[in-house]
Amino acid sequence: MEEQIRKAEAEQKRLEEEARIEAEAVAAKRAEMERRETELALELEQIEKQLEETRTIAVKASEKPVVVPPPMQRQATYPSLPVETPAKQSNTSSFNEAFNMRSPATPLAAPSLSLPSAPSAPSAHIQIISDTGPFPTVDRSTKPAAPQIDRSTKPATLAASDMFAEMMTQDSQRAVIIPSSLPDKFLSVCLDNTQKNVETCGILAAKLTANNFTITHVILPKQRGTPDSCQTLAEEELFEYQDKLDLITVGWIHTHPTQSAFLSSVDLHTHCSYQLMLREAIAIVCAPKHNSTGIFSLTDPHGLDSVSRCTKTGFHPHPTIPPLFEDCKHVKMDSSLTAQVIDLR
Repeated sequence: MEEQIRKAEAEQKRLEEEARIEAEAVAAKRAEMERRETELALELEQIEKQLEETRTIAVKASEKPVVVPPPMQRQATYPSLPVETPAKQSNTSSFNEAFNMRSPATPLAAPSLSLPSAPSAPSAHIQIISDTGPFPTVDRSTKPAAPQIDRSTKPATLAASDMFAEMMTQDSQRAVIIPSSLPDKFLSVCLDNTQKNVETCGILAAKLTANNFTITHVILPKQRGTPDSCQTLAEEELFEYQDKLDLITVGWIHTHPTQSAFLSSVDLHTHCSYQLMLREAIAIVCAPKHNSTGIFSLTDPHGLDSVSRCTKTGFHPHPTIPPLFEDCKHVKMDSSLTAQVIDLR
């Protein structure tokens, strides 16, 4: 008997525990629903506020008056002569113009207006009358002749466009800022090739800041060089590196191990491609044997046009007068900046 009582008590406790757990679960679910309901109410309130702001803006925009500028008027220079504004006529272009003078001693002639740039207006008959009548009649059977416009002279648009083109040619070129230490850093990486009389080349990569190009990287791709030439290889690696850092190609740099700093015929054709893509592109030539460095670009338009039209390859002569290349005028050396030299060879 006692065993049955203990089993009943245990069963009762189990049922009470299950009921308690279920009640806690229901309470938790109810709390979660109340929290979610509060969040939805707040979201709905924000949406209603946004809709109200949108309606207010739309109403203000629709109520904004449209300002119509008054028609241009040329004020007559008649002294102390009140003018009566004629009433608007329907389907006619004639105007009833009359000037009222209280006590005219003699008819007052209107002075002529000298306006050289205005089209000639139709002549108007002006009659001086008293304010007691009789009033003149107006012949409405004929319409005034349309004003004659002289189209023989037009603005000098060609001269203006030429002036704008010249201004763009002179002033629109953006500056290329070069760290002062860049040539020495490049030469230190190229020292092994330079001692073997082998040219080395690299790409000048920059960032566009405040409408100026600032060179931040010199990238040496895989390449094959000779004493007077250099050819890049596996350029896809170069492009991938530039894309990763969002760098802009602003030219190239190479060495002349045995020669002075200048652009050979092959260099001219190489640089022409850079300058056709970017007007500000530069070519830096380092000549360690002569302890000199040149920063060049093709003359624009002569050098750029001449080299781009040349179909010859390899080393070949070009006319030197007028010059095909020149020292760059749009570069600035900055000793406070530094550039990274990246060797992908």
